[in-house]
Amino acid sequence: MYQTFHSIQGIIVNKKLQIIAAAQPLFSQFGIKKTTTDDIAKRAHISKATIYRYYRNKQEIFDDVVVSEVDHLQSAITEAVNAETTAVFKLRAYLLSKMGKLRDLANLLQITREAWSDHWPYGTEVQDQILKQQKAIVADILEFGNRTGELRVKNVELTAHLMVVSLQSVEYRWIFDTLNIPLSVYVDHMLKLIVNGIKKR
Repeated sequence: MYQTFHSIQGIIVNKKLQIIAAAQPLFSQFGIKKTTTDDIAKRAHISKATIYRYYRNKQEIFDDVVVSEVDHLQSAITEAVNAETTAVFKLRAYLLSKMGKLRDLANLLQITREAWSDHWPYGTEVQDQILKQQKAIVADILEFGNRTGELRVKNVELTAHLMVVSLQSVEYRWIFDTLNIPLSVYVDHMLKLIVNGIKKR
């Protein structure tokens, strides 16, 4: 019995997902340099030859793992924001979920300030993708706040852009911060500064 194109595609996707699921905790624990293809194959309960049917090398697996984590980041933020009923609480949910997940992503990449480009040369592309997604989410929150009368934002797109870009340095510092400031305290302080500028008076 021959397999249809769609069934073959489904098999490929499922096998890749199996490999990604096995590789993710290994990369998180040992980093890309110390994790071997043999380690991934053993954890996925498949042969090394099977892995090479779907991936040419370990770097390709790592790339897919990070893309998967970025997708999870977007889904987690969207879910958290949608669960709230006011613009201010939506902004808080956005900051909490984003910064928490970004720290998880940093742990996955096993990066430091100096080693980002060494561990993952495509880091800038992922940063650009995340930035674009975050602008859209923040713009939606601001428009929601305008509709409900909570906020007064004249130029939503520009404000969303400025908020996301300006927050990047703050988020970056928190991810690598050694002061052990609780995330909720960090976010609530940031939120006060943000809301004071855009809340309707």
